[in-house]
Amino acid sequence: MYEELGYICADLPGPGPGPGGGGGAPVRPEPPSEIPESQFQTFDIPAPQINAWPKDWAVIGKPAAFWTDADVSYIDMTLLTYAVTVKVTPEKYNWDFGDGTGDTTTVKGSKPRPGDKPAIGHDFQKVGPTTVVMTTTFSGEFSVDGGPWIPIDGYAYVASNELTIDVYRYHRYLVDEDCRTNPRGPDCN
Repeated sequence: MYEELGYICADLPGPGPGPGGGGGAPVRPEPPSEIPESQFQTFDIPAPQINAWPKDWAVIGKPAAFWTDADVSYIDMTLLTYAVTVKVTPEKYNWDFGDGTGDTTTVKGSKPRPGDKPAIGHDFQKVGPTTVVMTTTFSGEFSVDGGPWIPIDGYAYVASNELTIDVYRYHRYLVDEDCRTNPRGPDCN
């Protein structure tokens, strides 16, 4: 008794290519000529990290500085038997400062030196904790077997880490005594 389980495709030995022949080596497919945006968006692009100065706090009315480590990165893969390298480049940064405001920049910013205005700064207006996030828009190019770079149509969007900032109110008092002399003075408790 025999039961049909399915079909098997195989190259059987026999005469080479030509009249009456078959077999031969399988034909290598054409190299990829494009990568669709939908596929590009699924690639494992490293998530950018965001930083702030001061590190985890801010003061109302004083700009807190923000920056990211987003940079050009490369992803190696095999497509249709070809070695493919994908180059991803950050194009813009969409900041959400957690207080209902945001900003879009084309620079990644940096930690400012004392006295310098931050490249990406934000003045918070309400006290309390807030969470800052950023999404980077990446463009892409790919190279097949070390050949020329071919642009990928569309973009990939990658979210950063979340950064919690405690926002404080700053009070300045003009007093004639310090808290050791007058423990009941303004802002001594």
